[in-house]
Amino acid sequence: MPLKRRFSSNFPAVTPLLILAASVCLFSVTSASASSGWSGYTGSDPVLSLAATPVEIRIDAPTPLTGNNLQLLLALSGGDGGLGDMRKKASQEFSDYLNQQVQRRFGEFFDDERVRLVDAGAALTLHTNFSVTIRQKIIDIVSGKDYDLEKGIMTAYGEFRYRVQGTALGAHALREGSVDIARLNLEARYLTRAPTDGGVVEDTTRQATERLLEDIAEEVLDQIEDVLDADALLELTRR
Repeated sequence: MPLKRRFSSNFPAVTPLLILAASVCLFSVTSASASSGWSGYTGSDPVLSLAATPVEIRIDAPTPLTGNNLQLLLALSGGDGGLGDMRKKASQEFSDYLNQQVQRRFGEFFDDERVRLVDAGAALTLHTNFSVTIRQKIIDIVSGKDYDLEKGIMTAYGEFRYRVQGTALGAHALREGSVDIARLNLEARYLTRAPTDGGVVEDTTRQATERLLEDIAEEVLDQIEDVLDADALLELTRR
């Protein structure tokens, strides 16, 4: 059902919730986990082996505020390091989460294809890179006596790039491509509820962001699985 933008008629020009939202910026982080985290085929009769380099990830995502005192967060927004540390920590956690999702889904795919993933010693090497931006769009704001409520949609943008090349030093890319994440039309709903007395903030942006990262890992694989299946990789080894 289409979402409609609605605003409460008694909503003031500025609320603590909006002040807080304005203070929560985006933060970038790059993550590269060890390639040994890839699973792939573990049987005794692989079709071929593929070296998988660490997944490179850069994420811009809103900072979740669940469980934090509103007044404390407002105070941190004017500090030198508190809120910045929160952003960095959240971005690193999201980067790690996407890395786990990618390795799990790609690992299961290569297991089905009987492709063994290794750190080195294979004829081909797979490089993967994610640059992801998560944006929020407010669709409903309600200012009540006891709390301020914000509802909205989080949308995923960015790009995924992959490259398959030989393992020899200076080898050229045998196959490469990209996926425009915006074209996947991935969205998730969120809400933020901030008590007017400065109590605990309820914020589902983390859950919404994690759902989007799960969808990104799954949908990206769907887009490129034909160029990474065993038959396609075997063809590349013959070049």
